[in-house]
Amino acid sequence: MNRRDRAVVGVLLVVLAVLVTGLVAGGFPPARPTPSPSPSPAPSPAAAVPYREGVLGQPDSVTPLTARNRAARDLVALAFSGLVRPGPGDGWVPDLAERWTSDADGRTWTFILRPGLTWQDGQPLTAADVAFTVHLLQDPAYDGPAAGSWSDVSVSTPDERTVVFELATPVAGFLGLAAQPIVPRHLLEGVPADRLAGAPFVLQPVGSGPFRIVGWSADRALLEAAQYGSQGSGSVSPSPDRLVAAGGRPLPDLAAIEMAYFRDEADLVAAYRRGELDAAVGLSPAVARELGDEAGSRLLRYPTTTLSTVVLNLRASHKELRDARVRRALLAAIDRGALIDRVVAGLAVPADGPIPPTASVFDPAENPTVPHAPSVAVDGLRSAGWTTVEGAWRAPGGEAAYEIELICPTAAANPTAAASAAAVAADWRELGISVRVVELDPATYSAQLRSGDFDAALVDVAIGDDPDLYPLLASSQTVGGGSNVSGLQDPQLDKLLTAARTPADEATRRAAFATLQRYLAEHTFLLPLYWRQEPVVLSDRVVGPTVRPLGDLSDRFWDVLTWRLADDR
Repeated sequence: MNRRDRAVVGVLLVVLAVLVTGLVAGGFPPARPTPSPSPSPAPSPAAAVPYREGVLGQPDSVTPLTARNRAARDLVALAFSGLVRPGPGDGWVPDLAERWTSDADGRTWTFILRPGLTWQDGQPLTAADVAFTVHLLQDPAYDGPAAGSWSDVSVSTPDERTVVFELATPVAGFLGLAAQPIVPRHLLEGVPADRLAGAPFVLQPVGSGPFRIVGWSADRALLEAAQYGSQGSGSVSPSPDRLVAAGGRPLPDLAAIEMAYFRDEADLVAAYRRGELDAAVGLSPAVARELGDEAGSRLLRYPTTTLSTVVLNLRASHKELRDARVRRALLAAIDRGALIDRVVAGLAVPADGPIPPTASVFDPAENPTVPHAPSVAVDGLRSAGWTTVEGAWRAPGGEAAYEIELICPTAAANPTAAASAAAVAADWRELGISVRVVELDPATYSAQLRSGDFDAALVDVAIGDDPDLYPLLASSQTVGGGSNVSGLQDPQLDKLLTAARTPADEATRRAAFATLQRYLAEHTFLLPLYWRQEPVVLSDRVVGPTVRPLGDLSDRFWDVLTWRLADDR
């Protein structure tokens, strides 16, 4: 599980980015109908030149509870902190919390905050802020991106530095939930949960992260290294010795970060080539590869835990797809290597199952490769009783050729998903299966997935660093906010999913996941395509960024404290 999913594995229904209304290009802070506060002074020219990143897209609402798009989540990752944060590999390291413990069954978690923590405006940060954030997330009126994520968790604060969580259902990946960025009670108390996106706080957010947001608009954002306990005034100059914030947390080597937002990919590329940017983010795979190959640049390929997959309707009304032999045949018919080359310019790795290969519980021995083998696909369909009629496949008991309706988001909403669906359909047609690809606007696409009104669907699933497949595949998760859109009902699988998510020692968890992977490989409930890689183009002037698996692209700032610009810039 990962920070964005807050312990709930979910189908990432693609939503068109909604730009913040009323933003005026180029100004700080964002111009809104409500009065805007004056921004704090920008970093002094005497300080180091800021690291400059170009981003395709624009932020929407810059708070941890309302940020819905990638540009906004980047700002949240830099300006806000959780109890823990991503560390090397797929682990978690202390952030606001200096340590934590859990009981034997993983039901009770106790976090001890660092002493002397403050917000960027100098106010104390205490356990009450953590509880306040959780209660906002649990408010029935809250409908932000993390809605429902803390529904089974109760929180108490025995003292100012202690936070205790009680889990109704213990899950091994709870630390991913604890990475939820915390918001300040003293600035948001009294704001209704359904009014957070329009609160004055959005204009000038105050966090507890390594960078303070000086101001942001539709076109740019400026952040400076935070000075805790100084009411946010002044600027931080670089120093050979790492500065230390209140609470004993290190401050970054970078003095400032400037984000430039672009609506057009060509404009972003041109600005990077003119030397106006140190990095380019959000580029299409082919463009990113080309730009990263240019002199003075390099391409970082961050492996992600987002699975692109075909989900089949496994309800009783779709009996043709309920035979595992048919599902394996459909998977064998897909040339995933060619798909990856054509659709994402090679920036992905083939997926043979729903457990990320970067996860510590992944067992390659129980995750056999499924090669592209049309002849095997033909044999599989025949063994399941399918026959051909004038070159087209007919399912057992069917009077006409069987047709699969494959739904996906529109190319305008998600060009990669639409292109992947087209590639899958082409391979199935090559096998003789009739396929009709239907591109849907995001709202209709989401509604049809939730209602089960589809044969097959191309979806992206955020699996996360510590995979929890229960919400995606468990029988109970077809209702009540679960993500089992396939309608799968398998009591034996339910037991294996529960065992895999139950807290235990490392050896026990590995064994549980090995058994689960074996069962999934045997039954092929999903048709996995590939694990995405997120491309980031960096100038050679940038020193420090290190690749780790990402649940969300904003997790790439996990090591931002070590980033710096080469002295000869």
